[in-house]
Amino acid sequence: MTRTPQDPDCYFCRVAAGLTDPFIFENRSFLGIFDTHPVNPGHALIIPRRHVVSLFELNETEQSDYFDAIHGVRRVIETTDMNDLYRNMLNRDYLRDRPKGHIETVLKLPFLGKRPDAYTVGNNDGRAAGRSIDHLHVIVLPRYAGDVEDPRGGIRNIIPDRAKYHGPAPAKVGG
Repeated sequence: MTRTPQDPDCYFCRVAAGLTDPFIFENRSFLGIFDTHPVNPGHALIIPRRHVVSLFELNETEQSDYFDAIHGVRRVIETTDMNDLYRNMLNRDYLRDRPKGHIETVLKLPFLGKRPDAYTVGNNDGRAAGRSIDHLHVIVLPRYAGDVEDPRGGIRNIIPDRAKYHGPAPAKVGG
């Protein structure tokens, strides 16, 4: 389902129009792609078809399609051969002139061929939150036991000095 970009200067409008990264998921309001600067194997983005900047600007239809998109992208992540994905990504013609360090790093991770142990799902809603492209994109980041030394606090670690809190110790994953 290809559509004309609403903002020709917006990278994610070009993605939504089918002009760049291949879709891994589609519904009537969103599409999913694998991030070409992955943090972990399977790192994906969910992008609204309509040019919308904030999660809080989604209309009722988009809101109802939001969780379908998250579940759909998760299914694709869990059924994709990540080694094959990233080796092919290195050879994509349109990525020829872009840095590939993130892809090369992911290819060396010891958990590359494993199923994710957990997920971090979210978005940087506003420049002060770290958003770099002014088009909503929801991050679906597979997490693996051992991908960080201490995952406790999760997203709270964005502000490290205020991330720690007293609570029950996390359950040991993967032993």
